[in-house]
Amino acid sequence: MDPANAPVSRWRSALLRGVPGAALLLAACGPAPTLGEPHAAALPPAQTVYIVLGEPPPAAEPSDDAWVPDEDHGENPFERTRTWIGDYDCPQGTTEMTFRILQVRGSRIKAVFGFHHAESGVSGKYLMRGRYDAQARTATFSPGAWLERPPNYVTVSMKGDLALDGSLFAGRIEHPECGAFRLRPAS
Repeated sequence: MDPANAPVSRWRSALLRGVPGAALLLAACGPAPTLGEPHAAALPPAQTVYIVLGEPPPAAEPSDDAWVPDEDHGENPFERTRTWIGDYDCPQGTTEMTFRILQVRGSRIKAVFGFHHAESGVSGKYLMRGRYDAQARTATFSPGAWLERPPNYVTVSMKGDLALDGSLFAGRIEHPECGAFRLRPAS
């Protein structure tokens, strides 16, 4: 027997003889744990999962009480109605108004804002450019050049809503001292 193996064989023989604590001593004398990379448990290979979809369900039928607009929103109603008459309120008082559509291109509109104040006899007119929003059924107009300018008058912007049946275009004159306007198609 090799003298280098002598202590190991003594421990073995002591273990075999049942020396108490010898088994614990041998169990604790194993190699020290290392701080190297952890050993990952082997994962099963990735699986591909297929989802098979059937035909989509049929579209639900619209109910009878669903709202349906009376008019196609894509059309600009100012193309059909070229002359509107009515009035507006400003510091001089209620004033007669004629609103003539000159040109319509898609949502863009060119018009003439004409007015006549009966009490004073003052009248005038100027160009306007506007846009019609088909979804909101609103039109906004900004003033342009004067065609006939009376003294002490200024041009004003306006914004209004159009009735679904096209029978009324009404809104507000956008000036701090002015109020509403009301226009109906000329017959």
